[in-house]
Amino acid sequence: MMTFLIVILCLIVVFLVYAIVLSLKMSASLSVPTYKTYEFTIQRSKEEEHSWGDLDSYEKEPFEVKLRDGYVLHGDIYPLDPKKVVIISHGHGDNKYTGVRFLQTFRHLGYTTVIYDLRGHGHNAPYVCTMGLNESRDLMEVLEAVKRRFPRAVIGLHGLSMGCATTVMALKYKPDVKFVVADCGYGILQKLCENVLKGIKQPKEMFYPVNWMNRLRYGYSASRVNPIDSLVDNEIPICFIHGTGDELIDYHQSEWMYDLNKGSQKELHLIPDTAHAQSWNHDPEEYERIIAEFLRKNGI
Repeated sequence: MMTFLIVILCLIVVFLVYAIVLSLKMSASLSVPTYKTYEFTIQRSKEEEHSWGDLDSYEKEPFEVKLRDGYVLHGDIYPLDPKKVVIISHGHGDNKYTGVRFLQTFRHLGYTTVIYDLRGHGHNAPYVCTMGLNESRDLMEVLEAVKRRFPRAVIGLHGLSMGCATTVMALKYKPDVKFVVADCGYGILQKLCENVLKGIKQPKEMFYPVNWMNRLRYGYSASRVNPIDSLVDNEIPICFIHGTGDELIDYHQSEWMYDLNKGSQKELHLIPDTAHAQSWNHDPEEYERIIAEFLRKNGI
């Protein structure tokens, strides 16, 4: 009997150690990701995506936004038409230059474009990534700065992956914008974490120790990051885009958000056999057509 109890105790200790190690690693990957450098992202844009084009010749205005807590965000404005502006939010671990492909799309459509580094990313000071909680409030302050710069403009938002979640979460603050393009975002962060756990052959229940560790180390609960809740009373026209081959964020998340979104001015475009954040790369012309038609239908 004593031997049996010792074996059970050893198994419990091994499980606890494993759970702690996994929780440490996964919470860090959420809240302190491996950040891509400008050099990496620019090279990817030029050599893999072929989206850089004539960007170096475009007029550019660097800007800074001092936020409510004194933190400073950095970005660039590419002026074109002062009456049409779009703010582009990048994904987890990336930086403002991830948005170059979408900058090109909106520039073709006549828009002034704003790209910026999300909190903790790019050339901003180090900071915990909260997967959309803080970042959505930051976006509202970027929006206010852009409105001061272009007081008569029609303004829209575009977000990719975590930038999409950030953009959708910002809708709960009722931003004064005319449209949203939501590309391959998560509506429920817990579902994304469970999908990652499934990918490494771990039970979805491991999310709970991961979340506990995340709260302990980084001060926020991943279970509170639910952009989908911001859509219950949303009336702003929104265009969801998602690749059906996305193995990181299941495209069903965009379907759920589309279904729950209150407003009737909504679209869902599923791009066949396309990986995470690759819908533009899959077919840039089709991506632009989708957005152009969405804007036309909504009189924007």
